[in-house]
Amino acid sequence: MKLPRAGTWIRTLLAPAPPPNRAARRAGPARRASGLARDASHLVPTVSQFACGASRFARETSRFGLVYSGLYCLTNSQILPSLLGGGLGHRRVAVETWSKVWGIRPVRSWVASHVFRTEVDDRFEGGDNRYAWVGQACWLGAAAAVTSAWSALDRRHTGYDTARPWIELAVRLCLAGQMIYYGAAKAIPLQFKTPLSRFVEPLGNLSPMDLLWAQSGHSTAYQILLGCAEISGGLLLLQPRTATLGALLSALELAQVFILNMTFDVPVKLHSFHLLLLSLVLLAPESARLARSLLADQEVRLAPRPRLLRNERANRIAEAAQVAAGLWLLGAQLRNNWGFWEKFGGGGEKPALYGIWHVDEFSVDGEPRPPLTTDPQRWRHVMFDSGDLVAIQRMDDSLDTCLAAHAPDGTSLTLLKMTDPEWKATVSVERPADDRLTLDGDVDGAQVRVRLHRLDLRQFPLIGRGFHWVQESSSLR
Repeated sequence: MKLPRAGTWIRTLLAPAPPPNRAARRAGPARRASGLARDASHLVPTVSQFACGASRFARETSRFGLVYSGLYCLTNSQILPSLLGGGLGHRRVAVETWSKVWGIRPVRSWVASHVFRTEVDDRFEGGDNRYAWVGQACWLGAAAAVTSAWSALDRRHTGYDTARPWIELAVRLCLAGQMIYYGAAKAIPLQFKTPLSRFVEPLGNLSPMDLLWAQSGHSTAYQILLGCAEISGGLLLLQPRTATLGALLSALELAQVFILNMTFDVPVKLHSFHLLLLSLVLLAPESARLARSLLADQEVRLAPRPRLLRNERANRIAEAAQVAAGLWLLGAQLRNNWGFWEKFGGGGEKPALYGIWHVDEFSVDGEPRPPLTTDPQRWRHVMFDSGDLVAIQRMDDSLDTCLAAHAPDGTSLTLLKMTDPEWKATVSVERPADDRLTLDGDVDGAQVRVRLHRLDLRQFPLIGRGFHWVQESSSLR
């Protein structure tokens, strides 16, 4: 039902009233008033008309949200590849393969150059760069166009109730895949790590993201519990009967993640915000019932779930298939992440030179260099954190991360600086004692000799303090 236009109301109200007829004059003022009310009833919009307009707005908004969510899930480089069970160790290959097909790269490039007058890099890892923001504009424009076409072709909206269960299923699967993907990366502690360089690097030199990663990676148990909570939310989403609880748990977890990303400047703000929106989309149909139960303390009965298929047996099979797919996805993620953790993570074998080595003597071309903070060439510490990475801290506390290649017998070492491909060091390695080390050789064209001793990591309170049930005083300083 169409609402009367404002112009019609004004013209009718301003028009001169017709002269009353003889019957109206005999009816008296009360009947004349009721007759006038009947004549003017079409001028005032009724509650049902307002409700009709509100329902139409809600329907259009719902359609836009569903279309936008579908486009985001389809073209985002992180959602659908994670449903393949690749795990964190195989993420880059899956992301690059998917994005070359579905990343709408030509569209992004055209919109960036012709609309925003800028250029975008072909980055497939997500994040908050210009590539992602241009994608946002593309998704918004495409969603608006598809929604308009949908509304024009389906004016009676007869197929909406049939499509709703399938759309909710797709949203649940995409959100569950992301919760399981990120949860598995924490349950097997891969996402957060505290490198050895953090123990000697001044706190003020850390970026907010460095600080968050160091804090979360310091406690392995805390990281594992975070991962288990995210996995629980993902698994609950896979069963229609527990989908509301899974969406509620996922929304709470994703709200925390989004706040951390915003306050610590983690470049996953856009993606975490969209995942939070997906969880809220699933919660929206149950919002009134949740409010009555949690806020008004009223009894709420179990609401009937929309069925995918008409046959009851087919629906049970579909529900079982959803649970089986989720368990397979979880097993694949954990299996791949476990292999990655054993090879590159904390479960791998530590290098023979693992630890923080303090520089005692440093000479260049036979000339000793005293430990002056004004000497940018002299080293302060050398950190052997993994077999292929070495960090060098200079006297001004700056850090150089180098790719390392060890000789099979451990007698020589080759370093390549990651920020300067022309910088190279080839040195011999001598260990007169387990905690003593001598490096001698060519470093960036100069003959350098370095004597070092290994620090006891337990001297750092972050490692040496441990856990105490009984504390007479706080350790906060």
